Amino acid sequence: MKKLAVLSLLAVLGACSKANAEKPDGAENYVLKCAGCHNPGPGHPGTMLLKQLGRPVPALIGRKDLELDYLKAVVRQGLIEMPPFRPTELSDDEIAEIYAYIKDAKPPAQTPAMPAKEAP
Repeated sequence: MKKLAVLSLLAVLGACSKANAEKPDGAENYVLKCAGCHNPGPGHPGTMLLKQLGRPVPALIGRKDLELDYLKAVVRQGLIEMPPFRPTELSDDEIAEIYAYIKDAKPPAQTPAMPAKEAP
């Protein structure tokens, strides 16, 4: 009876372990860690700053000019207002998955933060 209880407990704990949990893919990690700042349009600090400086506003999605080593360096060290991400927050493999997603995905449509007001 004790063996059955122990085996049952191990089975339940094994099913709940983090190793068996689904980890986010590159697209999900982009949404969780990057999109809030790097999607185009108002309210996204990573692209708003460039627009204020009069520079083109490249969203990360769909960019073909980024190199993986550069992306890893910026993620690890931060850049201007962007904070660095520790390996416990984003692993090198997760950064590579985000990089693959950035290269292959289509840029999001730019939508205004507030709908245009109708003329009276």
